[in-house]
Amino acid sequence: MTSISKRTLLGWTAVATVAALVGCGVMTGVGAVTATARVRPGSTVAVFGCGGVGLSAIQGARLVGARRIIAVDMLGSKLEYARHFGATHTVLAGDDAVATVKEMSDGWGVDYSFEVTGKPAVMEQAYAATRRGGTVCIIGIGHYTESFPLNACGFPADAKTVIGCMYGNANFRVDMPNLLELYLARRLDLDAMITRTYAIDDAPQAFDDLRAGVNARGVIVF
Repeated sequence: MTSISKRTLLGWTAVATVAALVGCGVMTGVGAVTATARVRPGSTVAVFGCGGVGLSAIQGARLVGARRIIAVDMLGSKLEYARHFGATHTVLAGDDAVATVKEMSDGWGVDYSFEVTGKPAVMEQAYAATRRGGTVCIIGIGHYTESFPLNACGFPADAKTVIGCMYGNANFRVDMPNLLELYLARRLDLDAMITRTYAIDDAPQAFDDLRAGVNARGVIVF
């Protein structure tokens, strides 16, 4: 019997609610850090966009021992969540985010940046905020007609790695139980990510709150 089946602190509904997070956003965000970019201990990290996936990336950076984790978002409430989940520094996106992130990373830029909004302008910021030779991980998916430019002269000299991430490069059969074990060991905080649950009849309100950025993560339970 696994430790998951032995756990008595949670009812099955609560377990299913947490598992709903792991099955998508958490696996994507944590996996982007651990499997796609493979962040090294002691590195500096910036996460652009602090929704459920971005907050999971922040937790992943904390888990692997990043020494500085910079969260960037448009909403102060999201930055508060980011601090809770492991961000050491926060930047309000309305500020000069690139300059601020560089200042917070000894003037050079971060070792790893993660873009989680799907917006080309933010992808450019994530690239610019990364040091020479660093890694830029694009998680957010934009519209198929959009793109973000790389300077044809500067790109080779920057020597940066730009890597896409789909679903955290997950091996579901391996990563799902591993993430749940991290949760049960209290190394991965999933309870605090669920800031509200909704009945199925309240689904329209849940989507309104999603668009407004009200929750760290809302879950519809039925």
